[in-house]
Order: sequence, then structure tokens, then C-alpha cells
Amino acid sequence: MFLLIYLKKIFQGSKFDICIRLIINYLSPHYYKFSKKINFTQDTKFIYICYGGLGDCILAFPFLINLSDKCKVTIFIDAKFKGIENLLNRKIEVKFYVKKDLFKELKNYRKINSNLILIQQSPILEFILFHFFLRMPPTIGFLYKQNQISCEGFLFQTKTINTKNKILKYDLLEKNIIIMCNQNNFIQTKKKYFNQLKFYKFSQIPEDPFFILSPTKDPNWSMGFLEYKVYANLIIKILQTTNLTPVLVGTHSDKQIIENILDNLPPKYYPINLVGKTTIKDLISLLNETEFVVANDNGIHHLSNFLNKKTLTLYNFSSYNAFNWHNKNSNYIFKPLYDCMPCVGKENGPFDNYPFKCPWNIRCKKTIDEIDIINKLKKLNWINLM
Repeated sequence: MFLLIYLKKIFQGSKFDICIRLIINYLSPHYYKFSKKINFTQDTKFIYICYGGLGDCILAFPFLINLSDKCKVTIFIDAKFKGIENLLNRKIEVKFYVKKDLFKELKNYRKINSNLILIQQSPILEFILFHFFLRMPPTIGFLYKQNQISCEGFLFQTKTINTKNKILKYDLLEKNIIIMCNQNNFIQTKKKYFNQLKFYKFSQIPEDPFFILSPTKDPNWSMGFLEYKVYANLIIKILQTTNLTPVLVGTHSDKQIIENILDNLPPKYYPINLVGKTTIKDLISLLNETEFVVANDNGIHHLSNFLNKKTLTLYNFSSYNAFNWHNKNSNYIFKPLYDCMPCVGKENGPFDNYPFKCPWNIRCKKTIDEIDIINKLKKLNWINLM
């Protein structure tokens, strides 16, 4: 796994990387034919591997929670996201992994759990390797294309999906799994559980009304940001015209981006800066107390929507059709001023959520400004200007 991570860093986005992904995607139907045949018993477990960013993880949580009402579910979560498991119920078995040791951990898990069904979230090379180290269990999910529910090891036909939205895709996947289980008389005993989430109170929650601003994106992506001055001007405008306190959140790796934003601010207009100072539990507590959230298409946007908080998501490079939630409190801004927008979220194959180098110097970061955001917040009645 360590070698795979190293090679990804070297070749990601190159022509070689693209060719490898296309070849693997083409050959994968032949490989998956060797999957074991399904054998439903009371020991059968569905296994889901959260592979990707925080948002990718949270997008699947509603699906996994619903599925756990009917079947045994084990979920592998990247150890750097510890705390997010508090959003799940206690029926779900949670395993934490470190990326470089993931193959070994899957092998060890397979030794003591012989009857598994792998749920695949994306048609990428890594999932073929996960499948191999789990000794080729029957597999269901998005094996070959993002617009198809496919499976191997089942008497089940591939089904085409007529939506791009990730949440709706998981809803359809859940419905098809339940139909399949019903056909095989395999709905395990229901049992009521409460979520693990305790009413944890973060010590640095502001006493005054506040809103959360999340202006960053995973550092593996060169896009996903607006101009630094847009965030700075938004902070100034909010402080000048409302009684709200802006609170910045992010990880340690986001600190330079935040510094670039703060450089555009006069000292008297500095927000509360909690970047690199919060755990995921802290973020959950902050989100529960905030008036609303303004975020890029990132993990905070998904976490806020999962908690059904008022969330305004700023889309520039990615597709709101694919990544937006359908809660009443979920809103977005997207201004496709260029033909290339959106560049992520349209693919059905192995490039559906794939960072690449923009040939136009990320011109989409200039499509939304602070006036757009203020006007949207006013229209939603989330702010009242003084």
C-alpha cells in the first residue's frame, strides 16, 4: 500500500496514470468474474471501505445507517477521521486503518470473517486491490461505472442509474441490496440502537451568534477555492453589517491558505481562527451551535449537511448535481461562466472525482464573489443587515 501511495503521488494526473486507469477499468469485468459466489448465512457481513476524503466518507453514512437496520455492516475509516464514527449507530462495526497498512488490515480481517460482501463505492484501481486482499468476496456497487449498480457473485442484473447525485445513488444501491436480501430471505433481526454521539461541548464555542466559514479544500486538489480576497471581503461585510462572528475552520494543512486570506484583512476585522485547532468532535459541536455554514465543496459541507444545518455550498469546479444534498437547509451557488464548468462529477468511469491540472489556471475561482454570497444569504433570510 505504501508503494501504491508513493506511485500515485508521482504519476497522478499524468498520461501514464490516465492510461493505467483506463486499462484497469477495461479489464476489471474480466477480473471480477473470479469473485466468490454469494452464500447468505447469519454470519454474512457487508463491508464498506471509506476511501477518499472526509466528504466521501460522510456521503455514504445515511446509506450505511439504513443498511445496518437490516444487515450486519462493517466500515473501515481512515484513522485521521477518528471521531466521525460518532455519527453512526452502534450496530455498525467500525475499524480504523492507516493507509500504508490497509492491505494488511484487510487480510487480517478476512482471516476471522470468511463470509463477506464488499460494497464498492467507485470504479478505481484501489478497490480491485481491496477485493483481492479480501480474497475476492462477492461484490456489489459501482464496479465499472458510476451510473451503474453492478455486482459479481450474485444472480443479479446490472442496473443503470438515471441520476448523477451521490446521495441518490446510495439510496438506489440500498434499495437494490434490500430487494436482493428479501429475495434470499436474508434480512437479519432488527434491533434498536441509539447513536453513539454524546452531547459533547467544545470549549471554544463563541458566546455571541456566529457562522462557520470553511474556505479550503483537500490539499491534493489545486482547485476548489475562490479568490482569497472574496473570503476576506465576505468576512469584512459580515462584521460590518451583522451581529455575527465569523469562525474559520480547517485542518493543519490548510493554515497557509488561511494566512493568505487573513493577509487581505485589516486587524480589526479578524475572525475567530480555529484552523488546525479542532478535532472532528469539536467540529460536530461547533456545527450544532452555528447559525449557518458557508463552505466550498469539501468535508465540512458534507458534515454540515449530514447534521441538517443551514449550509451554503460554493461550487466552482465540481458538480452540484453530483455532490449537493437534498435537505431543506441545503443551498448552493454555482455560476458556470465557462464551458469547462463543472470539470468534476460528470464522469461515469474511473475519473468521477479525480484531481487534475487545470489548463486554464483555475479560472473558475473568479466566478463567485462576496456580493453573490451576501445576496444569497439575504435571500435565504439567514442574515439581517444592520
